[in-house]
Amino acid sequence: MAQIRSGPASVLDSGVVTTFAGQGLELVVALGPDHIAIEFGFRSDETGGVGVSARETDRGYHIDCVNFDHPDGRGTAEPMLLGEIGADLFFLHFRVSRYGRSDDRTVFYTLYRVVKTDVGWTPTPR
Repeated sequence: MAQIRSGPASVLDSGVVTTFAGQGLELVVALGPDHIAIEFGFRSDETGGVGVSARETDRGYHIDCVNFDHPDGRGTAEPMLLGEIGADLFFLHFRVSRYGRSDDRTVFYTLYRVVKTDVGWTPTPR
């Protein structure tokens, strides 16, 4: 297996997956001793406005993708912080495309691990 880096980040996993019969998608990722589930939900509405929101769940995150209906794709503008374990931060970057009349979407994703000190990490209070 190749070791891949981008700046201070190590790529933990990356891939391309297409949903089945217009359903959502779930990635379950091992982060240290824990697992995190990343659920993608897709919906279209009449407004045509594109939006993405994420909320924490008891297993990880649910990412709601609204009107991700174009072949050129929509997704994160910058890596999304999933969490931290010890000295490391974990991020997700993704892009979603929909081709033709299919109800299915194709998700391109990359998961990163970054040492906090390599990016000058200062946690923000909640």
